[in-house]
Amino acid sequence: MTTKRTNDGIDVIGSAEAKQDNEKMSPEELREDILHTRAQLAGTVDALSYKLDVKARAKEKAEQLREKAQLATGHAVDWARTVDRKRAAATAGGVVAGVLVLWLIKRRKHK
Repeated sequence: MTTKRTNDGIDVIGSAEAKQDNEKMSPEELREDILHTRAQLAGTVDALSYKLDVKARAKEKAEQLREKAQLATGHAVDWARTVDRKRAAATAGGVVAGVLVLWLIKRRKHK
């Protein structure tokens, strides 16, 4: 997009493809240039509106942090369950080994 100053001091905004001052643009070229400029302007306005909406950005950030915390909590719970399973397996193995030892001791005494 370029800005040109005309002889009468009026700034004219046009695309980089705009023709030189002495050449006229066709109506279709002007329409395309206007549509392109409007689209760029709309994007700029949207970006500025987003930057100025601190409350909405804060809500988005809070939501992101909430999701991150929930994910971390889920991982912590999974880890805790895994540790509990390992402890339960170790305890069950110990109980089975103890019962087996007691059974062997009883068996030897009866012989």
